[in-house]
Amino acid sequence: MKGATDLSPRGERFRWLLLVFAVAFALRGLHLWQLQGTPLLEILMGDAYSYDAWARRIAAGEWLGEQVFYQAPLYPYFLAILYRTIGEGPLVVLGVHALIGSASCVLLACAGWRIFSKWVGIASGLLLALYAPAIFADTTIQKSVLDLFLLCLALCFLGGVVDGPRPGALVGLGLAIGALVLTRENALIFALVLTPWLLLRRGPVGARRLVPAALFLAGMTAVLAPVAFRNWYVGGEFHLTTAQLGPNLYIGNNPGSDGSYAPLRYGRGDAKYEREDATAIAEAVTGRQLTPREVSNFFVGKVFAYIRSRPGDWIALMVRKFLLALNAVEIVDTVGIYTHAESSVVMRLVVSVFHFGVLAPLALLGVWITWPERSRLLPLYLLFTAYLGSLVAFYVFGRYRLPLAPMTVLFAAAAVVGLRDHVATSSPRRLAASLGAVATAAILCNWPIVDKSYMRSVTHYNLGNELHALGRTAAAADQFRDAIGLYAGNALANNNLGVILADQGDLVAATRHYERALEIAPSYVDAWINLGRSLSEGGDVVGAIERYETGLQIDPSRVDGYVELGRCYEEIGELDLAIGCFERALRLDPELRDVGERLKRAAERRTASSPGAEALRRAASACRSGG
Repeated sequence: MKGATDLSPRGERFRWLLLVFAVAFALRGLHLWQLQGTPLLEILMGDAYSYDAWARRIAAGEWLGEQVFYQAPLYPYFLAILYRTIGEGPLVVLGVHALIGSASCVLLACAGWRIFSKWVGIASGLLLALYAPAIFADTTIQKSVLDLFLLCLALCFLGGVVDGPRPGALVGLGLAIGALVLTRENALIFALVLTPWLLLRRGPVGARRLVPAALFLAGMTAVLAPVAFRNWYVGGEFHLTTAQLGPNLYIGNNPGSDGSYAPLRYGRGDAKYEREDATAIAEAVTGRQLTPREVSNFFVGKVFAYIRSRPGDWIALMVRKFLLALNAVEIVDTVGIYTHAESSVVMRLVVSVFHFGVLAPLALLGVWITWPERSRLLPLYLLFTAYLGSLVAFYVFGRYRLPLAPMTVLFAAAAVVGLRDHVATSSPRRLAASLGAVATAAILCNWPIVDKSYMRSVTHYNLGNELHALGRTAAAADQFRDAIGLYAGNALANNNLGVILADQGDLVAATRHYERALEIAPSYVDAWINLGRSLSEGGDVVGAIERYETGLQIDPSRVDGYVELGRCYEEIGELDLAIGCFERALRLDPELRDVGERLKRAAERRTASSPGAEALRRAASACRSGG
């Protein structure tokens, strides 16, 4: 199966690679065609919205920026170049994505051809072309399309290194990994395993042994050094890529974590809030203004404090994250693969037959079959294991797991190509052992840990948010109802549906949805404040005050909560309490002019209604009568 002995003519190789590209592009194009006319194509959500806005600023001339990068920067710069050279429409961008994703399949085919054999290479390209999460990644406005492309490119260069230290391939490997770090920061772990492998593998003795590692690191440095210098120049701190290590580590390692993503503040799971919320939380605790590095270090400290105080809980959490990382279900963040399948026959077919729960057990069989070549294949084991470890160290998303796919696909292809010989040449005992291992892996990977209906519910909720922001209220309400119908425990959808109903004047139904949201998530501050507002508008001012106070106990930084609470106190004549609320709101946001005016009026009312003022009014009235 060793790829180095393959002497296929270039023309034959080109025809097979063209076939791989054609299959991949046809599937991606058909999937996009079937999504036309749905909100999934016309509306940008979450990270996609943030990347688009960032790219537009870059394309307009903001190439350097003013802050240390908080999100990985390569993708928005890539988008900005597309916007300047080709166009800005979603279909234009996704069409380019489909081309890049198809090229990824070709690159993986080349890697498999070099590292294993011709047929493993062809099978690798076709399997990635058919892999449901890869099709999904290539047809959404997300950086995952570059993750796959750069990792497949790196594996293609690795194919030129496994059998000898070719200088060009080593530099190319470094450039590809360096670029990958600028889309997926935890890919830096690849350098930490490839460098020792290059140093310790068999080769020339003495200083010449250092050359392969030096060439590899030089390629990485050429990509990463300008970004690190840029961060230092604009922010005064050295950050190799971004400043979000601490918050991301904390999201996946805290007492409330379930192993997947949860925002630092409930209900604010949007990229536009991430830096703001992390900074606000850290500064509120420390009582001073913090730099990006200090914010990151604050959360790293909280993680280690949690591990020290509750080691058993943390170990259990790590086990759960390990199981999530290997599970068949693609965990959603903003847009989910299962919602795409609602509108696309292509996605519905591929996601039901070729997902990670099929790929991983097949790859394990490939590892078993190719075990005699384990020394040569060691870098693939290292890359897979290192990335899996980095994934588990943080938290698990479908798109965060996607970089495991190329290595997994290579071994799955080796299983497909080598299965017949394995069955024919293995002893009954060895054959039973391999099938037992695969069956065990299949059970483990397909064990029901996460509800797919919840994944679909999250996407419908996010669509509802964006439709509501666009003023399409009826469509937004339908999306929120769909979200609740799919997963009754969606507190966010209940709250936001309540907002629409309240705007329509149905305070009874709105109150019911707010209360349902709080049954699900008692710490949901938005729902407490919205419930208070609904009760206040319905005439229950005392009930509203109780709800506002509860919300502000949970999050004392909510300016709107203090404003609404102050209005209620003002309405029942508790002017001292009202003034206190307005003053607190102004301390949090001095730019609130209307609150300043309300504070002034409340203070005047308090003065006018004080006992001294009443005595002065009576005396003046007596004087006028006597005169």
